This record gives sequence, C-alpha cells and structure tokens, in this order.
Amino acid sequence: MLNKYYDKISELLLFGINFRKEDKISITIDHDQRELAKHLVRLVYNKGASYVKLNYIDKFLDAAAIGGSREEIFFPNYLQVIQKEVSQPGWKSIGIYSGIEDDVFEGLPSDRSSAYFKQKSQVGSIMRKAQMSNQLPWCLTFLPSIPMAKKSFPHLSDEEALERYEQAVIRIMHLDEEDPVQYWKDKTAKDAQRMQTMEKIQAEYLHFVGPGTDLKVYPNPKAHWIGGMDKTQDGQLFMANLPTDEIFTTPLWNKTEGRVALTKPFTMHQNLGPQILEAWFEFKDGKVVDYGAKQGKESLDAFFAIDPRSKYIGELALVDPQSPFAKEGFVFYNGLYDENAACHIALGKAYDFTMKEPKTVSDEEFMELGFNPASVHEDMMIGGEEVDVTAYCKDGSTVDIIKNGTFCL
Repeated sequence: MLNKYYDKISELLLFGINFRKEDKISITIDHDQRELAKHLVRLVYNKGASYVKLNYIDKFLDAAAIGGSREEIFFPNYLQVIQKEVSQPGWKSIGIYSGIEDDVFEGLPSDRSSAYFKQKSQVGSIMRKAQMSNQLPWCLTFLPSIPMAKKSFPHLSDEEALERYEQAVIRIMHLDEEDPVQYWKDKTAKDAQRMQTMEKIQAEYLHFVGPGTDLKVYPNPKAHWIGGMDKTQDGQLFMANLPTDEIFTTPLWNKTEGRVALTKPFTMHQNLGPQILEAWFEFKDGKVVDYGAKQGKESLDAFFAIDPRSKYIGELALVDPQSPFAKEGFVFYNGLYDENAACHIALGKAYDFTMKEPKTVSDEEFMELGFNPASVHEDMMIGGEEVDVTAYCKDGSTVDIIKNGTFCL
C-alpha cells in the first residue's frame, strides 16, 4: 500500500533535510526498504545532488557478533573515517527504518549485548554529535514492516496487520493529500507557536500527575523550547523527525524528582532483550534510584549498563493527548510514532542544539551547564488523557498545560 506513495515520501524527506542542489546525501535504511531507497536516490540525483552514500542496515550482523564465540568486540577504524566524512559541511542525512529484525537480539546474553552496543555507540559518536548539535540537517522516519505491525495487531494475519499499520501511517503523514509537504509546512508553523508560548511561561518546573505518576521535571533555563522546524548552526531549517507532533526542551539533568509510570511500552533503539511493559521509575536528585517493569526489567538492566549517565534524563517533551498519533488508538511499538502520541522524557543525552548560547564544550562543561552528555538517548512515554501537566512558574503562578486530556495552550 505504501509503495503508491514512495514519490510523496521521498519529497517529504527532501523537505525534511531542506535539500539543495549540489548537496551530498547520506542515507541509512533498513534493507527491506530498498524500493523506497531507489525512488529516493533517483529523485535526489535528478534534483542535482552531487553524491549519495547509501548504507543498508542488517541487524542480523549485530546479533551474530553478539552471539559469536570471540570474546573481544571489534569495529574497524574505517567506520569512523566514513562518519567523519559524512558529517562535514555540505552533507545531509536521512534515516529510514522499519523494525524488520528487532527480534533478532532476543535470547542473547544481556551483558554481552550491553558491552557490544556500548562500543558501537562510541564508534557512532561522530555522527551522533553532528546530529544532536545540529551541525548538519537530518531527517528520520519509520515505515512499518510485518514484524513491526504484528506487535500492534497480533490477532491479525501478517498482511492485515501491515495494511492496518500502513493505513495509520498514511493518515498521520497526510500522504493521501495532494501536497503533504505543504501540510507539514503549516503544521510545523503551529508547533512553533506553542513553543513560543512555553518560552513566555518560563516554568521553573512541570508537574506530571496521573495513575502511578507524581513527577517534577525542571526545564534548564539555559535551554530553549523547540517546536516546528529545527535549525542548523549555519541557519538551515530542517525537520529532524517525520512525522512529528511535539515541542521539547532540555531539563536540568540533576533535578528530576518523584515517580513516573510509563503510559506506553518502552521501545528502545537497540533491542537488549524482551519488550519492556508497564515500567516505572523513581527519581531523586535527577537520578533513577529505583525502577521495575511487569515485563522486560532485564532489558532495562542492560540499557543502564551501557552508560551510567543514562539514569539521568536529557529531554522533556509535551504532546497533545488528542494528537493524530494518539487518535489512532493503538500502540505503535515504535519510538518515533509513540513519542508523538504522549508527553515523554528521554533517558540519556541532551540535545546540544537546545542551548540558548550554542558552543562546543567538554562533557564536564556540558554537565556544569545542566545538560546530560550521555552516549545514549531513549524516549519513554509518560503522558496520556489521565495525566495532567501543570507549569509552576518562577513568579509563583501556575499554568495548566494539559488538563483532563486537553492541551490548554
């Protein structure tokens, strides 16, 4: 079904990176999305791209390395050489993922998986820093695969599950409209207005209250709220996530207090074990001091072993409980879609580009400014129709942000 919209998806992705003639494009794509890759590559070359670097992902390779007999984990140096090249000015980055092999890590030793992904994270630090500091325009999207769809619709056949999921993606991305690009131009402009409202409120902290949740999160006064289009260090507009329906900022890494019960399954970028369901976390002085889950606690154990700073948060995002994502009425089991159906916080790294005074600093200086320099970044959903959010302002006043399932801004 989605193959009918490959041309529109390709145009949206080029809008997302603010494509210009002579750009060099790095495309990272799950291997089952090759037909879309062909449409996209033809389009960028027809529009005057100077070069396209195409990188197919096959998670089987990671799983095989983790499960192999060799004790030492090895990554060749050329991987960082490539990353350094594609992070230079003139390059732009697109990621297209599908969750086609997210189950290949199940049953593998969690300590081995943690060690592997910790080293892989270090290998990928050059590109990650370039993206999270907005050195270059980038855009990522997820398009469903059968394994991804079956998580959401296990009672349906493979084909029916995929069709149901794809129908939701078509609606959310507005692919059935004549000009989806214009829709997203208008949508991001509205998000920017909400962002400006949050800037004016100047909240000292946001209080989340709901079933199992009583949490205070403190926005970093040295960080902007971000909404709508992002902007590179040299002023190019781009759309990092496609689709999107959030406004976000960086919280102070050492100030989060209270307990939070996740309102959706915790789906991480790197699969470290069983799906995490009904997870909860307790924070003190910004740190996760206790946590649990109905299912998948061992996956959380493995995640926290990657980087000690992953027990502190690096993002705070507000999402309308009535967003198009939420109205679809099912769990996507995908971070990009589920994070746009609920307010969320992220465990781990803060985005450099939220800094009001952007500058290159060491990890230690980043922390002194109140930003988390962790090597990982994983969103977890804490909002919903039963979760109220109130801003407690520096002047002593309060502002309802979300009340009784309604976004008040």
